[in-house]
Amino acid sequence: MVIPLVVLAVLATIGGFVGIGPAFRFMGWGEHPGGKLNIVKWMDPIIWNPVTREFGKEPAVLGAEVAHAELVPAEGVEHSAAGVFGNVHSTLAQSVDHTLHSELATEWLFIVISLLVAGIGIGLGFLFYVKDTRLPDIWAQRLRPLYEASYNKYWVDEFYGWAITRRTMDAARAVYAFDSKVVDGAVNGLAALGRLFSRIVGGIDKYLVDGLVNTIAAFIIRLMSPLFRAAQTGFTQNYALVMVLGLMLAVALLFWPDIVARLR
Repeated sequence: MVIPLVVLAVLATIGGFVGIGPAFRFMGWGEHPGGKLNIVKWMDPIIWNPVTREFGKEPAVLGAEVAHAELVPAEGVEHSAAGVFGNVHSTLAQSVDHTLHSELATEWLFIVISLLVAGIGIGLGFLFYVKDTRLPDIWAQRLRPLYEASYNKYWVDEFYGWAITRRTMDAARAVYAFDSKVVDGAVNGLAALGRLFSRIVGGIDKYLVDGLVNTIAAFIIRLMSPLFRAAQTGFTQNYALVMVLGLMLAVALLFWPDIVARLR
């Protein structure tokens, strides 16, 4: 556990040096120590400046003049009592800056407050976990509700699991049930109905249509095949006789009305 804390401390120190502001300009580091590695310079291209009405453009003036840059608004910016930056009391830093009338004093005030808070935290950590290791248990008993809430991370994970995760799982189960019972049921029911209809149609075709056709065909075959077999003698004269008889029958049928009229 010590090694991760040491790594975090080193990275925090590096991050602090990268974020050093203009409060240390007296050391000869310029307005933004670290050049483009400084967090202000690094994020400058995406910060909107209401004075110049451009991204990544700092005002030409610094210090107290920046705090009161609303006195010289950019062209096209409406001037109001609140200034171009809006309400000067919208944040704590703006309120302090408005009170002290000095950006440098404001920065040093917050630097001192941050160091005091960090020092108090370090002192409490030394007192609780080095000097007297009984204190954590004692204070955990005295502040049981707050300790339980902090230990359980204010039950944020439990609430998220109950309100989001489980409700999402319930919705997923409901969608699955609807899909399996309703959608798939309807599709499977239609498929079963289609199979039943195909069996009915197949039975009609097999036993009624095909049966009727096969019966008629069998009847014709059994009736006509003896006649055809008798006619298929293999003698040319028989075939010639059939052709002559057929020709005579055709002529008789063709001229039958005239023959009947002559006979009358």
